[in-house]
Amino acid sequence: MYTVEIQHNIESAHRFFASTASPKCRNIHGHSWMITLVMKAPVLNEQGMVIEFGQIKKVWRQWLDENLDHALMLHDQDPMLSAIREIEPEARIFTFSGDPTTEHLAEYLYSQAQTLLSTLSLENSVIVQHIHVQETHVNAATYSSD
Repeated sequence: MYTVEIQHNIESAHRFFASTASPKCRNIHGHSWMITLVMKAPVLNEQGMVIEFGQIKKVWRQWLDENLDHALMLHDQDPMLSAIREIEPEARIFTFSGDPTTEHLAEYLYSQAQTLLSTLSLENSVIVQHIHVQETHVNAATYSSD
């Protein structure tokens, strides 16, 4: 099995809504997230690659920049969502069906990366092996389907 990885960073904020969340995490706070996408394939393409880096970087980074960079991530039931929308209807907000934990973000990005890969014309069977989301220098989460 061959693997390759690409990284991209985004600046985003989040807040946890659950009453069981720590008081610190219930406040809106931001991170400089480093997102690593690891892909694998059992065979190389005609160019001797898993995937041409530029091919995936273009669509992956564009999706991250358009949807998550400088966005606020919230639970879709968080009352802060409607309050912000009332004041700033065009605010960049990305919602999750649960709290936007690093683990939930990694799981969501795994699915999104696989969807983006499926839109590319690839000669070999490239799939997402895992997504690693570095929230801070000391905190990270990884999601894979294994």
